[in-house]
Amino acid sequence: MDNTLNAFLRGIIEAATEFLPVSSTGHLFLFSYFFPFQNLSVPHEAFEDLYDIFIQTGAILSVVVLYQKTLWGHLKMAVQYGFKQTRDKTGYQFYLNLLIGILPILVLGFVFKSQLDQIKMRPDLLLILGVSWFVGGILMIIVEKRHLDESHGKVIGFKEAIVVGFLQCFALIPGVSRSAATIISARTLGVSKKDSAEFSFFLAIPVLSLAGLYKLFKHRHILNSETMGLLLFGSIISFVICYFIIRLFMAFIRRRSFISFGVYRILLGTLVILYFLRG
Repeated sequence: MDNTLNAFLRGIIEAATEFLPVSSTGHLFLFSYFFPFQNLSVPHEAFEDLYDIFIQTGAILSVVVLYQKTLWGHLKMAVQYGFKQTRDKTGYQFYLNLLIGILPILVLGFVFKSQLDQIKMRPDLLLILGVSWFVGGILMIIVEKRHLDESHGKVIGFKEAIVVGFLQCFALIPGVSRSAATIISARTLGVSKKDSAEFSFFLAIPVLSLAGLYKLFKHRHILNSETMGLLLFGSIISFVICYFIIRLFMAFIRRRSFISFGVYRILLGTLVILYFLRG
Protein backbone atom coordinates (compact mmCIF):
# COMPACT_ATOMS: atom_id res chain seq x y z
CA MET A 1 0.00 0.00 0.00
CA ASP A 2 1.24 3.50 -0.85
CA ASN A 3 2.44 5.32 2.29
CA THR A 4 0.33 8.41 1.59
CA LEU A 5 -2.80 6.27 1.31
CA ASN A 6 -1.74 4.40 4.43
CA ALA A 7 -1.35 7.67 6.33
CA PHE A 8 -4.75 8.85 5.04
CA LEU A 9 -6.54 5.67 6.16
CA ARG A 10 -4.89 5.76 9.57
CA GLY A 11 -5.95 9.38 9.95
CA ILE A 12 -9.55 8.34 9.31
CA ILE A 13 -9.31 5.43 11.75
CA GLU A 14 -7.81 7.69 14.42
CA ALA A 15 -10.52 10.31 13.95
CA ALA A 16 -13.35 7.78 13.94
CA THR A 17 -12.21 5.95 17.09
CA GLU A 18 -10.23 8.33 19.33
CA PHE A 19 -13.11 9.60 21.43
CA LEU A 20 -15.39 6.62 21.02
CA PRO A 21 -14.93 3.96 23.74
CA VAL A 22 -13.45 1.42 21.31
CA SER A 23 -9.68 2.13 21.47
CA SER A 24 -8.14 4.15 18.66
CA THR A 25 -4.68 2.81 19.49
CA GLY A 26 -6.00 -0.74 19.26
CA HIS A 27 -7.54 -0.07 15.85
CA LEU A 28 -4.36 1.57 14.59
CA PHE A 29 -2.22 -1.30 15.89
CA LEU A 30 -4.56 -3.78 14.21
CA PHE A 31 -4.42 -1.88 10.92
CA SER A 32 -0.63 -1.56 11.00
CA TYR A 33 -0.33 -5.29 11.75
CA PHE A 34 -1.79 -6.03 8.31
CA PHE A 35 -0.77 -2.84 6.49
CA PRO A 36 2.54 -1.44 7.79
CA PHE A 37 4.31 1.51 6.23
CA GLN A 38 6.73 0.32 3.57
CA ASN A 39 9.92 1.47 1.83
CA LEU A 40 10.56 4.34 4.21
CA SER A 41 13.87 6.16 4.31
CA VAL A 42 13.97 5.66 8.10
CA PRO A 43 13.67 2.56 10.35
CA HIS A 44 10.19 1.12 9.90
CA GLU A 45 9.58 0.22 13.57
CA ALA A 46 10.53 3.69 14.80
CA PHE A 47 8.15 5.49 12.45
CA GLU A 48 5.29 3.09 13.21
CA ASP A 49 5.81 3.80 16.92
CA LEU A 50 5.78 7.54 16.32
CA TYR A 51 2.98 7.85 13.76
CA ASP A 52 0.15 6.03 15.54
CA ILE A 53 0.62 8.12 18.69
CA PHE A 54 1.50 11.50 17.20
CA ILE A 55 -1.55 11.79 14.91
CA GLN A 56 -3.68 11.83 18.05
CA THR A 57 -2.69 15.49 18.32
CA GLY A 58 -5.00 16.23 15.41
CA ALA A 59 -7.92 14.69 17.27
CA ILE A 60 -7.00 16.65 20.40
CA LEU A 61 -7.04 19.90 18.48
CA SER A 62 -10.61 19.20 17.40
CA VAL A 63 -11.62 19.04 21.09
CA VAL A 64 -9.90 22.35 21.76
CA VAL A 65 -11.72 23.99 18.84
CA LEU A 66 -15.12 22.52 19.69
CA TYR A 67 -14.88 23.30 23.40
CA GLN A 68 -12.83 26.49 23.26
CA LYS A 69 -15.52 28.55 25.01
CA THR A 70 -15.73 26.06 27.87
CA LEU A 71 -11.96 25.73 28.25
CA TRP A 72 -11.30 29.46 28.01
CA GLY A 73 -14.25 30.35 30.25
CA HIS A 74 -13.12 28.00 33.00
CA LEU A 75 -9.54 29.25 32.69
CA LYS A 76 -10.63 32.86 33.20
CA MET A 77 -12.74 31.84 36.20
CA ALA A 78 -9.83 29.85 37.66
CA VAL A 79 -7.50 32.86 37.34
CA GLN A 80 -10.08 35.16 38.88
CA TYR A 81 -10.55 32.75 41.77
CA GLY A 82 -6.78 32.54 42.25
CA PHE A 83 -6.54 36.34 42.47
CA LYS A 84 -9.57 36.42 44.79
CA GLN A 85 -11.63 38.34 42.25
CA THR A 86 -14.50 35.85 42.61
CA ARG A 87 -15.68 33.24 45.06
CA ASP A 88 -16.91 30.99 42.25
CA LYS A 89 -14.68 27.88 42.32
CA THR A 90 -16.12 26.32 39.14
CA GLY A 91 -13.16 27.08 36.88
CA TYR A 92 -10.61 26.25 39.57
CA GLN A 93 -12.35 22.94 40.31
CA PHE A 94 -12.53 22.12 36.60
CA TYR A 95 -8.78 22.36 36.08
CA LEU A 96 -8.02 20.78 39.45
CA ASN A 97 -10.12 17.78 38.41
CA LEU A 98 -8.16 17.53 35.17
CA LEU A 99 -4.85 17.66 37.04
CA ILE A 100 -5.99 14.96 39.45
CA GLY A 101 -7.30 12.87 36.56
CA ILE A 102 -4.07 12.87 34.53
CA LEU A 103 -1.45 12.40 37.25
CA PRO A 104 -1.84 8.59 37.73
CA ILE A 105 -1.50 7.72 34.03
CA LEU A 106 1.40 10.13 33.55
CA VAL A 107 3.29 8.58 36.47
CA LEU A 108 2.63 4.98 35.41
CA GLY A 109 3.32 5.82 31.77
CA PHE A 110 6.72 7.20 32.76
CA VAL A 111 7.56 4.28 35.06
CA PHE A 112 6.66 1.65 32.47
CA LYS A 113 7.63 3.56 29.33
CA SER A 114 10.21 0.95 28.27
CA GLN A 115 7.66 -1.87 28.40
CA LEU A 116 4.99 0.25 26.72
CA ASP A 117 7.38 1.22 23.91
CA GLN A 118 7.89 -2.47 23.11
CA ILE A 119 4.33 -3.73 23.41
CA LYS A 120 3.54 -3.28 19.72
CA MET A 121 6.34 -5.72 18.90
CA ARG A 122 4.99 -8.49 21.13
CA PRO A 123 4.06 -11.73 19.31
CA ASP A 124 0.83 -11.91 21.32
CA LEU A 125 -0.28 -8.35 20.47
CA LEU A 126 -3.45 -9.52 18.72
CA LEU A 127 -4.43 -11.61 21.74
CA ILE A 128 -3.92 -8.61 24.04
CA LEU A 129 -6.08 -6.47 21.76
CA GLY A 130 -8.79 -9.10 21.42
CA VAL A 131 -9.08 -9.79 25.15
CA SER A 132 -9.07 -6.06 25.96
CA TRP A 133 -11.84 -5.36 23.47
CA PHE A 134 -13.91 -8.35 24.64
CA VAL A 135 -13.64 -7.75 28.39
CA GLY A 136 -14.12 -4.01 28.00
CA GLY A 137 -17.25 -4.59 25.97
CA ILE A 138 -18.79 -6.81 28.62
CA LEU A 139 -18.00 -4.29 31.37
CA MET A 140 -19.47 -1.46 29.31
CA ILE A 141 -22.77 -3.29 28.80
CA ILE A 142 -23.02 -4.23 32.49
CA VAL A 143 -22.34 -0.66 33.64
CA GLU A 144 -24.75 0.88 31.14
CA LYS A 145 -27.59 -1.48 32.07
CA ARG A 146 -27.15 -0.46 35.70
CA HIS A 147 -27.08 3.28 35.01
CA LEU A 148 -29.73 3.86 32.35
CA ASP A 149 -31.64 6.22 34.66
CA GLU A 150 -29.88 9.60 34.47
CA SER A 151 -32.39 11.63 36.47
CA HIS A 152 -29.86 12.17 39.27
CA GLY A 153 -26.53 12.18 37.43
CA LYS A 154 -23.57 13.25 39.57
CA VAL A 155 -21.15 15.96 38.55
CA ILE A 156 -17.40 15.38 38.32
CA GLY A 157 -15.91 16.26 41.70
CA PHE A 158 -12.70 15.55 43.59
CA LYS A 159 -13.65 11.94 44.37
CA GLU A 160 -14.82 11.18 40.82
CA ALA A 161 -11.65 12.70 39.33
CA ILE A 162 -9.44 10.50 41.53
CA VAL A 163 -11.29 7.30 40.66
CA VAL A 164 -11.47 8.07 36.95
CA GLY A 165 -7.81 9.07 36.96
CA PHE A 166 -6.65 5.80 38.46
CA LEU A 167 -8.89 3.61 36.31
CA GLN A 168 -7.71 5.50 33.22
CA CYS A 169 -4.35 3.78 33.77
CA PHE A 170 -5.82 0.55 32.39
CA ALA A 171 -5.78 2.32 29.02
CA LEU A 172 -2.02 1.79 28.93
CA ILE A 173 -2.97 -1.72 27.80
CA PRO A 174 -3.68 -1.62 24.02
CA GLY A 175 -7.32 -2.24 23.23
CA VAL A 176 -8.67 -1.14 26.60
CA SER A 177 -9.32 2.41 25.31
CA ARG A 178 -8.65 5.54 27.32
CA SER A 179 -12.14 6.79 26.45
CA ALA A 180 -13.74 3.54 27.58
CA ALA A 181 -11.77 3.45 30.85
CA THR A 182 -12.76 7.00 31.74
CA ILE A 183 -16.36 6.75 30.57
CA ILE A 184 -17.03 3.38 32.23
CA SER A 185 -15.49 4.52 35.53
CA ALA A 186 -17.42 7.81 35.49
CA ARG A 187 -20.66 6.02 34.62
CA THR A 188 -20.05 3.54 37.46
CA LEU A 189 -19.93 6.53 39.82
CA GLY A 190 -23.28 7.75 38.48
CA VAL A 191 -22.06 10.55 36.21
CA SER A 192 -24.29 11.31 33.22
CA LYS A 193 -23.40 10.14 29.71
CA LYS A 194 -22.74 13.69 28.55
CA ASP A 195 -20.51 14.64 31.48
CA SER A 196 -18.68 11.31 31.34
CA ALA A 197 -17.90 11.75 27.65
CA GLU A 198 -16.87 15.40 27.97
CA PHE A 199 -14.61 14.74 30.95
CA SER A 200 -12.98 12.01 28.86
CA PHE A 201 -12.47 14.56 26.05
CA PHE A 202 -10.87 17.09 28.39
CA LEU A 203 -8.57 14.52 30.00
CA ALA A 204 -7.34 13.57 26.53
CA ILE A 205 -5.91 17.03 25.85
CA PRO A 206 -2.95 16.88 28.28
CA VAL A 207 -2.54 13.08 28.25
CA LEU A 208 -2.37 12.61 24.49
CA SER A 209 -0.48 15.86 23.91
CA LEU A 210 2.30 14.73 26.25
CA ALA A 211 2.32 11.24 24.72
CA GLY A 212 2.68 12.73 21.24
CA LEU A 213 5.48 15.06 22.34
CA TYR A 214 7.29 12.20 24.05
CA LYS A 215 7.20 10.07 20.90
CA LEU A 216 8.29 13.04 18.78
CA PHE A 217 11.28 13.66 21.05
CA LYS A 218 12.15 9.97 21.28
CA HIS A 219 12.18 9.58 17.49
CA ARG A 220 13.52 13.03 16.60
CA HIS A 221 16.40 11.38 14.73
CA ILE A 222 14.03 10.04 12.04
CA LEU A 223 12.35 13.37 11.29
CA ASN A 224 12.85 14.49 7.69
CA SER A 225 10.72 15.87 4.86
CA GLU A 226 9.19 12.44 4.19
CA THR A 227 8.26 11.53 7.77
CA MET A 228 7.18 15.06 8.75
CA GLY A 229 4.96 15.21 5.67
CA LEU A 230 3.22 11.96 6.60
CA LEU A 231 2.82 13.03 10.25
CA LEU A 232 1.35 16.39 9.29
CA PHE A 233 -0.95 14.86 6.68
CA GLY A 234 -2.30 12.23 9.07
CA SER A 235 -2.81 14.80 11.84
CA ILE A 236 -4.77 17.13 9.55
CA ILE A 237 -7.02 14.29 8.39
CA SER A 238 -7.53 13.29 12.02
CA PHE A 239 -8.44 16.85 13.05
CA VAL A 240 -10.93 17.52 10.25
CA ILE A 241 -12.83 14.25 10.55
CA CYS A 242 -12.72 14.07 14.34
CA TYR A 243 -14.34 17.50 14.56
CA PHE A 244 -17.50 16.03 13.02
CA ILE A 245 -17.22 12.64 14.75
CA ILE A 246 -17.33 14.26 18.19
CA ARG A 247 -20.47 16.20 17.30
CA LEU A 248 -22.14 13.07 15.93
CA PHE A 249 -21.05 11.08 19.00
CA MET A 250 -22.55 13.59 21.43
CA ALA A 251 -25.79 13.68 19.43
CA PHE A 252 -25.87 9.87 19.44
CA ILE A 253 -25.45 9.46 23.22
CA ARG A 254 -28.18 12.00 23.89
CA ARG A 255 -30.59 9.44 22.47
CA ARG A 256 -28.80 6.14 23.01
CA SER A 257 -26.62 4.43 25.62
CA PHE A 258 -23.05 3.14 25.27
CA ILE A 259 -24.33 -0.45 24.96
CA SER A 260 -23.90 -0.54 21.18
CA PHE A 261 -20.20 0.24 21.62
CA GLY A 262 -19.96 -2.63 24.08
CA VAL A 263 -21.49 -4.99 21.53
CA TYR A 264 -19.06 -3.77 18.87
CA ARG A 265 -16.12 -4.37 21.19
CA ILE A 266 -17.25 -7.92 21.96
CA LEU A 267 -17.69 -8.79 18.29
CA LEU A 268 -14.36 -7.27 17.27
CA GLY A 269 -12.56 -8.84 20.20
CA THR A 270 -13.98 -12.26 19.39
CA LEU A 271 -12.86 -12.02 15.75
CA VAL A 272 -9.34 -10.91 16.70
CA ILE A 273 -8.96 -13.66 19.32
CA LEU A 274 -10.14 -16.30 16.85
CA TYR A 275 -7.72 -15.00 14.21
CA PHE A 276 -4.84 -15.14 16.71
CA LEU A 277 -5.69 -18.69 17.84
CA ARG A 278 -6.09 -19.79 14.23
CA GLY A 279 -2.58 -18.59 13.44
